[in-house]
Amino acid sequence: MCSSNEPKVSKLLQRIVKNSLLQINSGDDQAGIWVGLRYRSKDSELHSLFIVAGEETTAKPMGLSLTSIYFEHDDQSQSCYEGADKIVVTDTLISLTLNRNGRNSLGLPKTVEFCAEKPDRDFRKAMKIFTEMRKRQGGDVIHIALE
Repeated sequence: MCSSNEPKVSKLLQRIVKNSLLQINSGDDQAGIWVGLRYRSKDSELHSLFIVAGEETTAKPMGLSLTSIYFEHDDQSQSCYEGADKIVVTDTLISLTLNRNGRNSLGLPKTVEFCAEKPDRDFRKAMKIFTEMRKRQGGDVIHIALE
């Protein structure tokens, strides 16, 4: 279940932010393999978060090393590589534990959860994409845990 009865706490003190997913998309295309999340913050603003897989571990690096998982919150001005210590995906929830780089670059707290009240075909497709992301550079932070 996604709802919470926790008392309201100021944004500065809040360590875990829980959001209900409005929409989830994913794909494997020219941009790579990715998952896009749309949600409303507590102040009702519409936000998006994109998670793009790193390069294939067998690929020749584009630069000095293989590119890891890329995160983008709303636009490129809030983006980073290697921004999470852990991504947990269950059959109803996506939970991100962000490191200092992720928190500072994305403007999000340490733990952010995205819950699907009724997981649909798009959510299940995204779970498959996350499973594929695990095989890529930086994918060791992704954990699939079926409830």
